[in-house]
Amino acid sequence: MKRADIVLQGRYSEYESLRRFIASFAKREGYSKPFVEGLQLTMKEAFVNAIKHGNCGNEDLPVSCLLISSENTLLASVRDCGKGFNPDDLPNPVNPRNLFKLSGRGIYIIQSIAEIIGIESDREGSTLTLRYIIY
Repeated sequence: MKRADIVLQGRYSEYESLRRFIASFAKREGYSKPFVEGLQLTMKEAFVNAIKHGNCGNEDLPVSCLLISSENTLLASVRDCGKGFNPDDLPNPVNPRNLFKLSGRGIYIIQSIAEIIGIESDREGSTLTLRYIIY
């Protein structure tokens, strides 16, 4: 089992550091290009949601990311300083009245690639944990 983590400032510009972190981990693990592309996309969506919704745009609050790799599974978590959310309470982005909205598809995209296995909250923040089957 291999593990790596990174703590970033709650700024959208920090995504480049997250992208490099993921790319480095994926290269060490020998992940396929299509798998890495899906991982990068879902982690970007989770990171943006953590900044926008979890930290409410407060650039002074951190966002941390953790990757744990085993034989054929990758666990990834994104932690912010927010209260958490229930994905079942989110509007359906494929509902015709939501199709032309400019946002609201992040969790939908994440769930199309990874399995959300946990959303945990405590006094200090909220953690979204995702499970991927490595290919």
